[in-house]
Amino acid sequence: VAAAGWNILTIDGVEADDVIGTLAQQASRNGARCIVSTGDKDLKQLVNANVMLVNTMSNEILDEAGVLAKFGVSPERIVDYLTLVGDAVDNVPGVDKCGPKTAVKWLTQYGDLDNLVSHAHEVGGAVGDNLRAALEWLPQGRRLVTVKCDVPLEKRFDELQAPAPDTQKLRTLFEHFGF
Repeated sequence: VAAAGWNILTIDGVEADDVIGTLAQQASRNGARCIVSTGDKDLKQLVNANVMLVNTMSNEILDEAGVLAKFGVSPERIVDYLTLVGDAVDNVPGVDKCGPKTAVKWLTQYGDLDNLVSHAHEVGGAVGDNLRAALEWLPQGRRLVTVKCDVPLEKRFDELQAPAPDTQKLRTLFEHFGF
């Protein structure tokens, strides 16, 4: 990858999602358009007028309207949504028996997770009992599904110029691996 002229940015002790989030938010705040290639649900929270997601495995492109159409909530509510439904990929449990439809219903009715928590006593049925049982856990769940966008980086997004490909190294690698 480096020989092909791509930047490699790793920060010890920091998840790749948080580095991606930081770069995407830097770009967005500076008015630059940013395309993130991912299938990760967590990164849907980054989508805004300047940031879109492309999943090259499914050819799905998600802008703000696409996130709303797919999940039933805007990108600004994806953290609340994932906190409620959980994220099995990242081992984050949500509210027991709260699926996407229930999460969307609650977020539509109450606006956001904080307001839902404030009105948890109003939510009826077994799923309401499950919500109240999860109230202590929800802040931790929210932290776990929130992509950090303030990671200290060596370079800003606009300083990551692609280096020239190392054609000799590429040739050696291609020959070695039979490409």
